[in-house]
Amino acid sequence: MADNIKADICIIGAGSGGLSVAAGASQLGASVVLIEKDKMGGDCLNYGCVPSK
Repeated sequence: MADNIKADICIIGAGSGGLSVAAGASQLGASVVLIEKDKMGGDCLNYGCVPSK
């Protein structure tokens, strides 16, 4: 069984939004846990985006 982790904020998803929120919260002094099941950065960073608008 895993140990307990205490954090002020838990962010699920390390795409562009999750990384931005994690960085901002950390700069404000929050203890942050970031959970990602795949590569950090999301689809656009790792595979490329095709803007539709």
